[in-house]
Amino acid sequence: MRPALLARTGRIGYIEAWDEQRRLADLVRSGDSPTVVWLLEHDPVYTYGRHGTREDLFITDEVLAGMGATCVATDRGGQMTWHGPGQTTGYVLTDLRGGRGVRRFVGALVDAMTDACHACEVPLAESDHERMGTYVEGRKVGSVGIRVAEGVSLHGIALNRDPDLEWFRIMSACGAPDVVATSIAAEGGDADRARAEDALAHALANRLNLRPEPAGLIP
Repeated sequence: MRPALLARTGRIGYIEAWDEQRRLADLVRSGDSPTVVWLLEHDPVYTYGRHGTREDLFITDEVLAGMGATCVATDRGGQMTWHGPGQTTGYVLTDLRGGRGVRRFVGALVDAMTDACHACEVPLAESDHERMGTYVEGRKVGSVGIRVAEGVSLHGIALNRDPDLEWFRIMSACGAPDVVATSIAAEGGDADRARAEDALAHALANRLNLRPEPAGLIP
């Protein structure tokens, strides 16, 4: 098992967290830090990756600001998604050099979300590696979107515990307007944040072969 640092924090703005990810990725890349798994919540924000477009969000910036949210173009893969209260975002900053395959890594992230759903009493949750997410009878409860920069992964996963699902109805999520968003709570599971994040941390450690130690954000 590889050593890792596990950080669990409260609600943080997306840009602030993105800056911190880059700092941590530099430390991982240089060998000054082991893998970092960071579980957190964001203020309401829509983000779209390199294959996405602002047009996948169906409201203007002015209306969005009135709702207390923002929209940010990012450097990850994938298209439009949402982060915010009631959703656990997980950033996994790990060295994928030396033969650790990106597809296998992404599959492990998907499977970890599925494992966490099962632990939270959503037995019908299933992994879909091709669509890079966890689904419950076609409804999407968890998403993956990463970037690999100079051999180190950034960004990661988003698992819906109990967000207001109305946020998802004003966008074309991941370019798939027919896919309905769901959550652990909506599927009858236990959406308690502590329980869900305990389950997710355990599943990530198991799927990625990590030995995590609790830590703050400064290795």
